[in-house]
Amino acid sequence: MTVHTREAYDATLRAIGVCVATRIPFLLWGEPGAGKTAVIESASGSGWHVETLICSHYEPSDFAGLPIVTGDHVSLAPPGWARRVAAQEGPSIVFFDEWTTASPAVQAAALRPLTHGEVGALKLPDRVSFGAAANPADIAAAGWELAAPTANRFVHLDWALPLEVFAESIVTGQWPELEVPELTASYDVELAVARSLVAGFLRARGGLLSAVPKDAASRGRAFPTPRTWDYAARLVAACRVADTGPEVLRLLVDGVIGASSGHEFLAWIRALDLPDPEKALADPASIDFTGMRPDRVHVTLQSVLAAVTGAPSPERWTAAMSVCVHAANAVGVDPAVPVVRALLRGTTRPPGAALPEGMAVFVAPLALAGLLPT
Repeated sequence: MTVHTREAYDATLRAIGVCVATRIPFLLWGEPGAGKTAVIESASGSGWHVETLICSHYEPSDFAGLPIVTGDHVSLAPPGWARRVAAQEGPSIVFFDEWTTASPAVQAAALRPLTHGEVGALKLPDRVSFGAAANPADIAAAGWELAAPTANRFVHLDWALPLEVFAESIVTGQWPELEVPELTASYDVELAVARSLVAGFLRARGGLLSAVPKDAASRGRAFPTPRTWDYAARLVAACRVADTGPEVLRLLVDGVIGASSGHEFLAWIRALDLPDPEKALADPASIDFTGMRPDRVHVTLQSVLAAVTGAPSPERWTAAMSVCVHAANAVGVDPAVPVVRALLRGTTRPPGAALPEGMAVFVAPLALAGLLPT
């Protein structure tokens, strides 16, 4: 999307704030001089330390670490920018400017801090977020196309400065500032629900779990992989907590899994109309599964699983199993089996949790998985 209006510009600004809040790297695509760097550095007014690095000015060792030989031992010392960021007591944004003007070797070295927060022997604090900016290939000077593994680590957002924003700000001297939403304690609950939605959608559209584009230009932007589906779940949860609105959500989902997959995923979510998992746990027979689509059954049960693992107790675990039994009796065992297996695996079953009546419906699939309960 090319940003032409104030409303679209504001939505993109909010989308960047969500990326920073969730610590998911973002990449702004826009023309030179459109204020990409300035808007990120404006976060310093809200207490963020912003470290801007012009990528073409750096060597791979500036991101991988500087080799230091001590006797027969070689260590990788962190460069000055990493030490400055690590020394900050508050949150920080590391912003890689002119990303595509950096050589492929520099880009590859920068992926380590970008995805793991490690620079040489230094582990950066969790309060550090990463972003980058690049010019589109048709106007970039001496740039490189993004390799698919690099592109797949970013939320891709198109950026432009609308005339309305520029005309107002250049007169008043007051430019829009980046605001980062606070993710409250409800984020973990929303994240469990969002991951259930992703899992349910991919049960119905498994071919979209990983779909790497065939042409080089598309591989340099957003496309679905397991990594970006995880990004999508985290961003959906954050948008719900921050109440960002549907346009910000669309920008972010399209920015990690691509516009085509994003449109299909969001349309599928809107059509679900899921029942309340807490209502199902309170009364397992209250949900009418008769005639419900298998993907909707699966997501409903996944949301029950998320509710139980978020607040476990023997009674809630038994109720969750009862919901699965109720669903299996109404529409068959297939949509319920993955949730039953998850409830029986590992430490999900609390000590003393009783099995509900009707578990015999799952004997065959559980025997194949070696999970027959006692």
